[in-house]
Amino acid sequence: MSAASDAGARVVVALDVGGTTLSGGLVAEDGAVLCAAERPAARDGGRDPGLHGTVALARELSVRAQDMGAEVVGIGAGFPEYVSQVGTLTSRDVIGWDEQPAGLLAPLVPGRPVVVESDVRCGALAEARTGSGRGLGSFLYVSLGTGLSAAFVQDGRVWAGQRGEALGLGTWPVHGVLPPDLEGYASGSGIAARYSAVTGSAVAGARAVVARAEAGDAAAFDVLSTAGGALGTALAWAVALLDPAAIVLGGGLGTVGGLLDESMRTAYAAHARRRGRPPVRRAELGARSGLVGAALAAWEHPADARESHRVA
Repeated sequence: MSAASDAGARVVVALDVGGTTLSGGLVAEDGAVLCAAERPAARDGGRDPGLHGTVALARELSVRAQDMGAEVVGIGAGFPEYVSQVGTLTSRDVIGWDEQPAGLLAPLVPGRPVVVESDVRCGALAEARTGSGRGLGSFLYVSLGTGLSAAFVQDGRVWAGQRGEALGLGTWPVHGVLPPDLEGYASGSGIAARYSAVTGSAVAGARAVVARAEAGDAAAFDVLSTAGGALGTALAWAVALLDPAAIVLGGGLGTVGGLLDESMRTAYAAHARRRGRPPVRRAELGARSGLVGAALAAWEHPADARESHRVA
């Protein structure tokens, strides 16, 4: 889309802050991404310490909107941390922050809302509005990427929980193995760490393990198939608890298919034994679910309740 055609548009600066990558874009009210940018999250040996990279990307996008002649109506940002119902980060598991992001981003859009949310709830919101969850009465959105988390959606609303912590699928135990939790065992970072531990060969990430498995590496095959098996079993447990209409699998690793996906589906079918088990769908927006959802969280944010950062 040309700058000329975007003149006069109203946009949100959307940020999807990950452990390895910072993604951003200018997003219209219908979820259309008018432009996008991406940066490595690592800086000075850490994962965006002080959120300097996040703020710089938001500033760059704000300038780009000005150059396009578009009006920025707010900022929506998703983070891979626990986020309270009032939009404050309450963990430091992935990002090296020392000040709340809303306070750092607010000067870029004076008088406009800054909505901070969990990245997985942003992804769930996007799939509920414009993706694979559209029209469903309920679904469980699972984000499988560098980390692993999930969010439950019912009647178009993303359930945050009392403390904003209803997302910890990755903390579920995997008995009798190391690492003993699902994220350490089956997420992108977990898969890479497990392969490196087994073989003594360091890899940059899960995609390198996937490539080795496809080339016939037996250790890579075992790591991926057992990761998929653990995830599929956990999804069957989640279905027994929540009884959603469907599972929507998103994230950079969750939407690529292959051995991990096949192993997950086999284990899920084996353990979710009741007739008519919920289907597993791939996220329609793919790896962009989090970015689009961050924007939609800002677009749907009530103008008269800017101190509340709850996803509707």
